[in-house]
Amino acid sequence: MVIAIIGILIALLLPAVQAAREAARRMGCVNIEKQWGLAMHAMQSATGFLPEGNRSNPRRVWVVLAWPYVEDQNLAAQFDETKDFWVEPNTYVSTTKGIYAQPSPMYFCPSDRPNAIWKGDIWWRSRGNYVINWGNMATPYNPSDPVQSPARGLAPFGYKDNASRDQPRQCSFRDISDGTSYTMLMSETVVAGKDDDFDIRGDMLNDDRPCTMFMTFNTPNSGTDVSPFFNNYPWNPPGTTTGSQYAHKAARSRHVGGVNVLFADGSVRSIENGISLATWRAMGTMNGGEVLEE
Repeated sequence: MVIAIIGILIALLLPAVQAAREAARRMGCVNIEKQWGLAMHAMQSATGFLPEGNRSNPRRVWVVLAWPYVEDQNLAAQFDETKDFWVEPNTYVSTTKGIYAQPSPMYFCPSDRPNAIWKGDIWWRSRGNYVINWGNMATPYNPSDPVQSPARGLAPFGYKDNASRDQPRQCSFRDISDGTSYTMLMSETVVAGKDDDFDIRGDMLNDDRPCTMFMTFNTPNSGTDVSPFFNNYPWNPPGTTTGSQYAHKAARSRHVGGVNVLFADGSVRSIENGISLATWRAMGTMNGGEVLEE
């Protein structure tokens, strides 16, 4: 009888314990995004601009430009920014020797899979959960899609002509006419379930389509992601290669009910999955002039 009572008590307490653990992990995720926000503000103060989203010549992403501002001077010192991310000394084939293959606590949401590595090809690199806002723009830009019309406003990150990967657009806070409190800089992506999955979810250090970015085509944790780089395994979110000439993916997280979002004012807010698509897309632009729904 005593053992049965203890078992019942444990069963009653377990959900509360799990909820408390998830609350702590979610707060840890919030704190990481705040640190990225501080880094971007520090870079804006030092250079006049936020980091470039990504660049194809040489191939690199915003993360390496933000390293010096998150006290990762060691990473910044080892990285050769004159070379593509996938060549030595940045990456060594099929090893974790390169700087790109070094996991950082700043890369991972505690609710997901910390220290995950991309081993989907021979250029091993760390995965991660934090991706930048590309707005309603596929990569490359699809001019036949009216949702992507630049007249609707641009996101803080993207390309100068919305098509070429050679010229990243540089954004300053003065460009955010919609207000920094209403413009998203960063949200979350899930990490693919296994290191050797050829799946770009969590491939945040790669400048390819759409690895280091999220788009607002779909509300958080919804829709089917589109990219040339997917494994349709049941443990990963829905994805397809169909139509991947115009790739995009949604913000996603392992948190229950929504995603954490870093806004340009440095605040981090939890956004529910059920947010209206119009509001979600409005927060994805920096100069669209939209009126946000409450």
